[in-house]
Amino acid sequence: SAAALPAFPSFRLPSLASLVPESTLEALRELLPPWVLAVPKSKTTHSAKKMRSANKGLKEKHNVVSCPSCGTPKVAHHLCHECHVAFRKEYHAEAK
Repeated sequence: SAAALPAFPSFRLPSLASLVPESTLEALRELLPPWVLAVPKSKTTHSAKKMRSANKGLKEKHNVVSCPSCGTPKVAHHLCHECHVAFRKEYHAEAK
């Protein structure tokens, strides 16, 4: 009778704990500190996630100076974007 058979065959996979000997598990527990096996106690709420990520926005730059050669604003100790583009165009024109 085909109606008595389940639609999907039911078989159970062995758990990983049953495949590893108990002595190995005990050795791992002694070897690893307890924080390695840590799991969260409860789900982090949407509010908590949003409050945590509220500080990850863009920060204001305080070290902006003007480029000595072209005068465009740039971050101190960094290459000016306008000068870099001009140099690359000149360099690639010579290479052709």
